[in-house]
Amino acid sequence: MKMKIVKWVALVLVSALALSLMACNNAPYADPEVPKDYVVDPSGRIKVSMYLRSGEQSEIALDKWIKVYNENYPNVKVRRDIIEWAQFPVQVAAGDIGDVYYTSDLDVYNYAVRYKGAMPLDAYVDNLGVDVQSIYTNVYDLGCYNGRLYMVPSDISQSTFLINVSALREAGLKVPAMTWTWDEFYNDYCPALRKVATDGTYEQVGIYIQTDDEVPALTYFLEGWGGKWCDTVNKKTHFYSDEKVLEGIWHVIDLIDKGYASTRNLRGEIGALHANLQDPQGYGFKYALHSGILWQDRIANMETYNAVGLEMDVVTVPETPTRVIPGDTFGYVVYSKTRNPDAAATFVLTLCTFEGQDAFNSVVGGGIPTRRDVAEKGNWKLPFDEDKFNYDAFTAYPESFVACWTACSVPPEVGEIITKYLNNLVANHFNNVKSYQDTLSTMEQEANEKWATLFEE
Repeated sequence: MKMKIVKWVALVLVSALALSLMACNNAPYADPEVPKDYVVDPSGRIKVSMYLRSGEQSEIALDKWIKVYNENYPNVKVRRDIIEWAQFPVQVAAGDIGDVYYTSDLDVYNYAVRYKGAMPLDAYVDNLGVDVQSIYTNVYDLGCYNGRLYMVPSDISQSTFLINVSALREAGLKVPAMTWTWDEFYNDYCPALRKVATDGTYEQVGIYIQTDDEVPALTYFLEGWGGKWCDTVNKKTHFYSDEKVLEGIWHVIDLIDKGYASTRNLRGEIGALHANLQDPQGYGFKYALHSGILWQDRIANMETYNAVGLEMDVVTVPETPTRVIPGDTFGYVVYSKTRNPDAAATFVLTLCTFEGQDAFNSVVGGGIPTRRDVAEKGNWKLPFDEDKFNYDAFTAYPESFVACWTACSVPPEVGEIITKYLNNLVANHFNNVKSYQDTLSTMEQEANEKWATLFEE
């Protein structure tokens, strides 16, 4: 979850630096026209700005990618530029970013459209005949805006349930099947996993749900019961006016109310019942299941469980009436002011190929491939043996992948309103500050009013 926090820090910094960016880039950003008969023959130097999401292992992933690229384009020298996550918007604003730089689905709109910091890649895709159809459709779309490609997805992380296998065995439960449903989770697992002390407080509950950072848990509930909270055609949100969205959020409230789930920041009477569960860092001992995007934390989590003699595994999130699997997409863009667009574009587009994807994601510092054929090959399944870690949980239902950040679907100004309310939605309901229905109603109204002002004549 630390990754999510720094992502939002970056988003705030991008907004704060808008004026600086526009001052540094008065000319329109690059929108290259590459005729079909133009021969793309890159040479020279490019700099790639990246963030070490997995420490030194991230550098290994980049080096393998560079090696594959240079096999096709040996006349390009690629130089690495390692910077901190929060520095990306600063350096983009200052014009000091690499020809290619790392980002996520959350910032595609900001860099590519709002601040003109990314170059569209469609002309190169067409000229080079790049196969983008092999990339998971829902993942590819998160790198686009208005149908144009700006970010080439390098890898994904998607929501799973981390399992305390030892707790399940103690309760007489089996590790869930990949096809398990919400009804099985709610009726069979949650009651059996709840432990109540003699004073009525909870010693263990079925699941911990992150409700004060919006992602990925709440997106699962917003859309899992068929809700359509975002209407991009009419530029409106429907958090309160869509009964299916309300139904999904009700399930969060119901889980906590019954003692089947816990979250942070609960006070008063219900806070007293959950007092022993308030520290999410203890989920290995207090929660049998933990929802979240796990991929980059899998090694640390496994070591934590093993250190206290517990067995850990992962499973897909239960199937709701409308199956959704929230997740993150990461990737690389070409800086709009690059002086070597041919080299930068061909380098980034290598991630669309089988060889590029396989190279980048076949080390611990990579991630889950964005191409089905590379995912099926399985080189990304590291570092544990497959009989000890359910890797297939991360690629089981790619067609159900959705962005875990609501801000990926709306303009940033609207996303900031949504996040402000969602982060306090559950706690405010249980702390008698404001019911979840009233919060969703207010949020919908404010979000729609803001969205409308962005498109006034």
